[in-house]
Amino acid sequence: MRLSLVFFSAAMAWALPPTVTDLKPRGAQKGRPFKLTLVGRDLTEVIRIHSTLPASFTALSPEEPPGTMAEGRYASFLVEPKSDAATGVYPVRVETADGISNVQLFSIGDFTELTEDEAAMGALPNRNDSIENPQSLPESAVTVTGTLRGAERDFYRVQAKAGERRVIEVEGRRIGSAIDPVIRVFDAAGKELAKSEDTPRLGLDARVDLKFPGDGYYYVEVHDARFSAQSANFYRLKTGVYDYPTDIFPLGGRRGEVVEVSLGAQTLKADLRNEAPDARVAFVSLPGSPALPLPFDLGDHPEVMEPLAAPVALPVTINGRLSKPGEVDRFALAVTPGQRLLVEVRARELGTSKIMAVLSITDPVGKQIARSGDEKLPEDFFTVGQSQTAGDPNVFFQVPEGVTQITVAIEDLALRGGPDYAYRISARPASEDFSLSLNTPFVNIPEGGSANVPVILNRKGYLGDVQVKVKNPPKGLIVEGGYIPLQNPSQVQGNRGIVRNGVLILSAEPGVRIPAVELEIEAVGTPAGVPAIVRRAEGPGMLVAVSGATIQGSVDRQRPVNGNWMGMDLPAAGTSAMPAALAVELEKTTHKTSGDEFLFRWKWEGSEVEFPKTVSIDMVSAADIRAIEMKRDEADAATGTFLVTTTRLTQPGTYDFYVTGRLMWRGQNVDIYSRPIKVTVKEAPADAVADDR
Repeated sequence: MRLSLVFFSAAMAWALPPTVTDLKPRGAQKGRPFKLTLVGRDLTEVIRIHSTLPASFTALSPEEPPGTMAEGRYASFLVEPKSDAATGVYPVRVETADGISNVQLFSIGDFTELTEDEAAMGALPNRNDSIENPQSLPESAVTVTGTLRGAERDFYRVQAKAGERRVIEVEGRRIGSAIDPVIRVFDAAGKELAKSEDTPRLGLDARVDLKFPGDGYYYVEVHDARFSAQSANFYRLKTGVYDYPTDIFPLGGRRGEVVEVSLGAQTLKADLRNEAPDARVAFVSLPGSPALPLPFDLGDHPEVMEPLAAPVALPVTINGRLSKPGEVDRFALAVTPGQRLLVEVRARELGTSKIMAVLSITDPVGKQIARSGDEKLPEDFFTVGQSQTAGDPNVFFQVPEGVTQITVAIEDLALRGGPDYAYRISARPASEDFSLSLNTPFVNIPEGGSANVPVILNRKGYLGDVQVKVKNPPKGLIVEGGYIPLQNPSQVQGNRGIVRNGVLILSAEPGVRIPAVELEIEAVGTPAGVPAIVRRAEGPGMLVAVSGATIQGSVDRQRPVNGNWMGMDLPAAGTSAMPAALAVELEKTTHKTSGDEFLFRWKWEGSEVEFPKTVSIDMVSAADIRAIEMKRDEADAATGTFLVTTTRLTQPGTYDFYVTGRLMWRGQNVDIYSRPIKVTVKEAPADAVADDR
């Protein structure tokens, strides 16, 4: 979805791009005006709020005295939502004269809003950290915004009557928090009555639905599952009597159609006729429920439901569910010998299914053609780190000669099953394919300088080179880099997609301030003998770091929080010129039998800054290429050299790399990027030859 714009006027002055670290409050009751305070850095001159929240934003006077250390830390607005603002989560970002900020998420709910005592601005900590000193909540339905500081436990006291029903729910990951919430409910004697963690359809969030056994006081505890310390440590505790979806099936539907979807006790019509062509998901809600809407996958192929009595034609999307533990669902597909096919699962990544899918393809006699979901990760240094449990599987394969029918089988890796193990299998002809995702949610491009946009390429059969570009560059924007070299077929292991990274360098011409714009990033591959493959990049919307292991194999609860439902474009804006510029030049090339050596010189340009002793060199998908022997000139601190070396095993081709220098500027670390540099690797000569130039 695109962000709507609400304009404000303000004086212009130089500052670093804005950063929003928190919102006060994190949510509001539907239809009620409220004061919203943004907390962060360089927020003094907010000129625009970008949000999909249907509301008017009126700037209020700064809350901190001018000239104090807190200047630019806060920006406040009177927000008046429209009466038709639906229950849900809305992105909020700001724009100043010097760029755009990150996104924070804001919730619109149905209940009276409260703030945890210790989460209020300026409050003392440890106000409600034990069952002996809980914060009391009213008997009416409320939503409480709270925070968890590391190994903290927050306690709330509620009064209830015998047999009274109460729903207690925590919104955390769904609203952009890094905590993994757990709910526990105790009686007055400290006996645990209920516990919830990772509730179905809520991702890592939690919900308890219980009836109290007797009259009296009860205690609700909220804590992080790992008692971890997170920078994004907020949550929203919702308690009341309400209905919510107890199921979702199917998990999605075909774009442009009206789809019947079960949410448990109710079945409704999901109208997908007006969804944007680039939208990955829509949202469905239980009418009248204060529960947040559930994501609903969008497809473009004809849809069918299990069970299937006869082979189905391609392309197709199959909707099914592993209804009991150990179940394996199988479907017959009509195919053509020699045909290349892509079969993909959409389930767990939607957050509404618990399945860890294993996908297998067999021929009519049971011989395996392809399999994915339980294979080892590629032992490849240049593969982007992946979690063994991170994604839904896909397979790309060629139908063997003489085969006109294949069987697609799906099961859970741990042989689980039940109502929460639904899936969508998409199968289509695809000679070769890939997908592209952005590894940054937004970018600020300095006047006359450069910014980098990391991208991740997931190969699905296509092993050739790929060029990433900007489809709609504004005037004054220079687009460079973005080249990802072809893949050596010998490095392909099994049917898991090969993941490669790349970097697109965006620069502004001298004297040009890029306006706020949504950049469309796309990748182009050129297979031999067939039309080019063009795929639009998928943006993450937001990226919130989660403390804990980030190495390959880490579990989902420690993956960064994203908001890819927000849309596929890359928000960008111009910012002031950086305090320095970094240039890199090739001084000398030496060809050897063992490989090539390229001598480069870096040079800083600028004043009033202390230049670092070293710079960082980032090679893009370049096996066996190294940067070594970095030396700063003794006589000139603004310049130095390094070597880039190849080996005889380096695959011939053209490789991008770029250089980064980190400066301390106005109390903050600032990364300065060079323009991208290309290194062309040729076949090593038979004899040692030196070619200096």
